Amino acid sequence: LFKFDQKEKNTLLGNRKDYWDYFCDCLAKVKGANDGIRFVKSITELRTSLGKGRAFLRYSLVHQRLADTLQQCFMNTKVTSDWYYARSPFLNSKMSSDIVGQLYELTDVQFDLAS
Repeated sequence: LFKFDQKEKNTLLGNRKDYWDYFCDCLAKVKGANDGIRFVKSITELRTSLGKGRAFLRYSLVHQRLADTLQQCFMNTKVTSDWYYARSPFLNSKMSSDIVGQLYELTDVQFDLAS
């Protein structure tokens, strides 16, 4: 879902950016929402953007913050439209609200995932 209709972006060195970079752009200035970003950046074994994105999703699930995190990102329409094309469900208010609603139901589930 995070890769669907995502615009292709690359770093200066030519490495492909992924949804990890989208999360970083969205949450960099959101107070309290960047704990997961700091945690993932502290894991030296993670080298790719995709691996960091997966670790961030695991962190968010374990700490029951995935719905809140995505809601913060979806509210930042400027960054979201910079990262995704118009067909993305993240840019459709009905679909994004359905996604967040479904993810809020996951907060009742205790995840024990290795970082």
